[in-house]
Amino acid sequence: MSGSTTNTAAARGFRSAHTAATQSREIVEDLVAQFGEDCDPRLVLTFFHHDADGAKITGLLSERWPSAQVVGCTTAGEFTETHAGQGGTVALALSGEVITNAAAEIAGFRQGTSDGVDAAIARLESGLGSKLRDLSPSTHIGLLMVDGMHGDEELVNQRLGFHAPSLSFVGGSSGDGLEFTRTRVFCNGRESDHGAVFVVLEARVPFVILKTCSLRPGPHHFTVTRADVTQRVVHEVDGRPVLQAYAEAVGIPPEELDSQVFMRHPWGVMVGDDPWVRSPREVLPDGGLRFFCQIPEGMPLSVMENTDLIAGMRTALDGVRADLGGAAGGAVLFNCILRRLQMDADGLHQAWLELLADLPTAGFHTYGESWLGHMNQTCTGIVFAPVSEGTTPGA
Repeated sequence: MSGSTTNTAAARGFRSAHTAATQSREIVEDLVAQFGEDCDPRLVLTFFHHDADGAKITGLLSERWPSAQVVGCTTAGEFTETHAGQGGTVALALSGEVITNAAAEIAGFRQGTSDGVDAAIARLESGLGSKLRDLSPSTHIGLLMVDGMHGDEELVNQRLGFHAPSLSFVGGSSGDGLEFTRTRVFCNGRESDHGAVFVVLEARVPFVILKTCSLRPGPHHFTVTRADVTQRVVHEVDGRPVLQAYAEAVGIPPEELDSQVFMRHPWGVMVGDDPWVRSPREVLPDGGLRFFCQIPEGMPLSVMENTDLIAGMRTALDGVRADLGGAAGGAVLFNCILRRLQMDADGLHQAWLELLADLPTAGFHTYGESWLGHMNQTCTGIVFAPVSEGTTPGA
């Protein structure tokens, strides 16, 4: 077993941990030991290897801390502020000094995605004693972890927007280490391989949403003219075969379009100066291009170019710290698998950890990111302000 936790004064209310243990009880024992006997969380976030028994792990942690919500998912890699890798378990505990309370529910989609979301939200609102649309976005925020294999993300975000038009839900799609076979989400000992977990928390400290993608639009722009939206496939742009147009834009023959090209040149929808990224996934035998996100006909898109990933993350973190008055207390981050692959290729993991060195963090590499919708090749997250002196735990 191995792990790390940050228990400095600056990290009051936040405790992060990593363990390389593989057996469920050993994982839980290691996390509990690192968090410390005095740990009394309101919310525990756990992210782990896809072979882990997440239902048992979250169930055991719920038994240890019955007043906490314990949620998590499988990943395509995990990290804290001191560890980055694949195959272990990371966790972040938020105490009553950080959040007054948290409510969590698991949604199953086998009988329909909309019905599953609606039923879970009804249970969530019953537990909260309030409609989500009535909660203040200045004090409340949502977390979302959705199964990454069934393509439900767009509809999930749409239904969340219906139920909570003013409340942000930030999160990511669960992974399975690039096997693309089966991903899972977990909530207090329950699990789903076709569903999602929703968390709503009331914060006692300020918080800021982080979003960075380290990409900029290049000189080539398209409008989608033929697409199969539900299958996430584009067939034509500007009335031309998509593979031909895309290959010309990146300067290679169509037969050389592959994952490396996709990673370096995804597509983006520009909202002002901010790109919302749609990443190609695979070339289809019929000449279509399948994406990790839905792309409707009529959508204008730019072929993107990479910028400095580490510099972009540094700028994003500096921005949220400034918004929080100059300092941050803890963070939960959702980083795209394609960004992780770029970090692998360019040897950026140590530089990534250095950016997070003073910030208790738990995060995972995702099969898609969520905030105001579904996107790719982005890092989203929530960064909380430090706990101030004199703050007492919530009821």
